[in-house]
Amino acid sequence: MRRLLIVILALFCSAAGAEVYKCPQTYPRKEGRGTPLTGAYMHMGELRGDGWLQGNEEAAQEGFDVRYAFLDEEQAWLVCQYGGMKRNKGRFHDGHEWNQSVEGSTTEWWMKLGPKVGVCIVEVREVKPPNAGKSIWTVTTACARPRL
Repeated sequence: MRRLLIVILALFCSAAGAEVYKCPQTYPRKEGRGTPLTGAYMHMGELRGDGWLQGNEEAAQEGFDVRYAFLDEEQAWLVCQYGGMKRNKGRFHDGHEWNQSVEGSTTEWWMKLGPKVGVCIVEVREVKPPNAGKSIWTVTTACARPRL
């Protein structure tokens, strides 16, 4: 299934020129300085409105992917989450953890995406330093308008 998502995204990217968005590693405002990134999700419609979305989530090596689809008239938002404290363990396979996450975020950063994004895949990954220090989470979102 993961391979199918990657193939679909690659087709969208090559056909429509994907837009890539990344969440800042720490909360970008002074009042939350130093609060680390711990996850993300997508929203549609008005800023902080009722447009909550349920994406199609899939386990991935060192984290998870979530696929979202938007209609042309919907405004899309990437909502970066910061300060989560409860780490949910994933499952291990071939020395890698799959589908781990963090919940309980305390702060959100809303990023307005370009018009008519079509399909977006949010990739949430945990990067573990080799010296066994604290993990760093990354969020990359690739959005592409499907070719009709």
